[in-house]
Amino acid sequence: MEQKKLFSEPVKYDLTFAREIYRLENGSYIKQCMNCGMCAISCATKDIMDYSPRKLFNLIKLGKKEEVMNANTIWYCTSCCTCKARCPRGIPIVDVMHDLKKYAIEQGSDDYPQSAFYKAFWKEMSSRGRMFEGGVTARYFLMRGLDEIMKAFSMKDVGMSMLKHGRLPLLPPKKLKGMGGLKKIIRKARELERKEAR
Repeated sequence: MEQKKLFSEPVKYDLTFAREIYRLENGSYIKQCMNCGMCAISCATKDIMDYSPRKLFNLIKLGKKEEVMNANTIWYCTSCCTCKARCPRGIPIVDVMHDLKKYAIEQGSDDYPQSAFYKAFWKEMSSRGRMFEGGVTARYFLMRGLDEIMKAFSMKDVGMSMLKHGRLPLLPPKKLKGMGGLKKIIRKARELERKEAR
């Protein structure tokens, strides 16, 4: 009679990755997660995520960098704040997700289309100080490449309808009057971030 194994192989923890994440602005909150599952049942996009937020946090604690960086979870978070409002520990899950998105972009783990949108939005806002949908759209499709540009042409009817109804401006808005002040704020924020990272 074959003897069954009672225990699986021991889990090997690599805390290097977990420590990197804990050093992010909101990363240390991950340690407070008690795995109650409230975030998972509250999330509107959980059915299309690779992992629920609590499972993602567990992978971080285990040091599973590859699984975390390749997961679509952080990109499918819509920042609706339902999980944040319902978390019994008060973990700002949305803020943690934003930190993870930023980390993924810095690490080059940003193949998801949502990543290109975040970058396009940031470049548009930091260069104008105001939102111009046409600028964000153009930047997004240029970042995504020729295949995505060809897909954009299939949506021309939607764009034309939005233009016709005044929902999509043809020309960009004027730049923010205080662009110098905005750039100063951004520089200061980056300096503070570098100091905290040390």
